[in-house]
Amino acid sequence: MSVAAPQTSAPSPAVPLYRERLTPSVPVWIVAAVTGAIFGVILVPISVVAAVVVAIAMAIAVCVALAVTSPLVEVTGEHVAVGRARIEPELLGAPETLDADGWAETMSTGFEPLAYHCTRGWLREGVRVPVLDDEDPTTAWVISSRRPEQLALAVLAARERA
Repeated sequence: MSVAAPQTSAPSPAVPLYRERLTPSVPVWIVAAVTGAIFGVILVPISVVAAVVVAIAMAIAVCVALAVTSPLVEVTGEHVAVGRARIEPELLGAPETLDADGWAETMSTGFEPLAYHCTRGWLREGVRVPVLDDEDPTTAWVISSRRPEQLALAVLAARERA
């Protein structure tokens, strides 16, 4: 009796190769909660109880708003998606990882007005991926990331699948 070796197939193109939500850093969460709580201070002359309730509710509301509006970066075999923007991997060139110095230059003297930017002030690294489509006026995608090397590798892997 022989046992057949399990067949391994390539992962589905829809399975994420990379996924990251660009949520704020801890200091930003603290500032957001304090900013929301400040709304309660307005009500202290009227009612301390109302002030505390409003402060807690607004701190939670501001933090929820930050979480909900944090964009998702996702790379699959079918697309690279950043927030609501999507592009096919075959339309992208080789990604360039940007360390803190490269990121600072890209965001200042090397800023590309025609590039698609999804950047967050609390992240100091990212990836720049040139757009190869001649019909697309966008020159590149510049994306903030906590793990730029992994994002660049995922984009490369998606390009190879295409």
